[in-house]
Amino acid sequence: MTKNPLAEAELLFRRRRWAQLIKLLEPVEAIFHENVRFLFLLGAAYLQAEDIGAAYGCLRRGRQLDFRNVPVMASLAAVHVRRGESDKAIQLYIEILEREPKNVPARRGLDYLRRHANDFENHDSSSANRLMKRLYPVAPARAGRFLWLLAALALGGLLAVAGHVAWQQFKQAKNRRPEIAAIWLSAAEVAEPVGSPGSYRLVLVAADALAVFEKAKNLFQAYRDEAALVEINRLLNSNASPAIKAKATLLRSHARDPSFLSLPDRFNLAEVAAQPYLYEGVAVAWKGLPANIRNSDTALGFDFLVGYQEARQLEGIVEVQVPFAASISEGQALELLAVVRPKAPPLAGFYLECVAIHPLLP
Repeated sequence: MTKNPLAEAELLFRRRRWAQLIKLLEPVEAIFHENVRFLFLLGAAYLQAEDIGAAYGCLRRGRQLDFRNVPVMASLAAVHVRRGESDKAIQLYIEILEREPKNVPARRGLDYLRRHANDFENHDSSSANRLMKRLYPVAPARAGRFLWLLAALALGGLLAVAGHVAWQQFKQAKNRRPEIAAIWLSAAEVAEPVGSPGSYRLVLVAADALAVFEKAKNLFQAYRDEAALVEINRLLNSNASPAIKAKATLLRSHARDPSFLSLPDRFNLAEVAAQPYLYEGVAVAWKGLPANIRNSDTALGFDFLVGYQEARQLEGIVEVQVPFAASISEGQALELLAVVRPKAPPLAGFYLECVAIHPLLP
């Protein structure tokens, strides 16, 4: 087996070696089942091999993991066309064009659906198959040797400039978020990092308090804001000095707004439930089913059955509050992007303040 099956898979995809691509990727599916690119490549190969059921399974999974991935969306639309589900295909093509108005595969797909709807209803005809295959995902045609030579020469001309820019960026990597780098501890704060008055949940020694502060800064610099917020909460709930807590609060103010695509650290329900105070203000992305929906003119709330989106395993039930207009129904599988909010004493536990709702495909 190759050390990097995805790299070899990309080569086979460009060469349109569909059988070899399937043979390469099927044995490692358990390893890469969370990798969207892997699911796209395998799903595309299945589609080209006319294994429509397997293609649908891969591409549907890829869509659930990244519902904005355009190649996955276009390929899944082609699967719907092949299955005679024109309405679902049209919905996906339109969604692609809303994001990329000049997207060629989506425009081609809508054009074929408009002009050859009757042909698509007859899946056994050679003309229908030929038309549908034009919608299947393939790598762009390989350019001629002359174009490759020109590209190589152009690339060589840019290497010196690009190398210089890359070196400058490398030297400044630690300060790529200058607002974070500008927050530092004074000599006096370093000398007395602990000693907060009052009560606190965690007790840190001096070295640990300083290490947690630096860890939070490093995580922010690496754009791992949710993990950084956990360390900030660790300081705020500890015996760290008031000065360090103030600096930690200032760091918190620079956290980015969460999104489904910028959430490298994803904490599960068990982690959050064990210590909700460490996850206050931290974003999570969980899948499940809504239940006991409470909808009024001013608010929407429901109980979220975490992990139960396929009605197999229930991880737990969490209260969700939605501070914006939304329409959901019981039995509709969802992925929620939400912020953890510990409940006010004397209540224990936490609830989720919803940021975004993504309906999962059936």
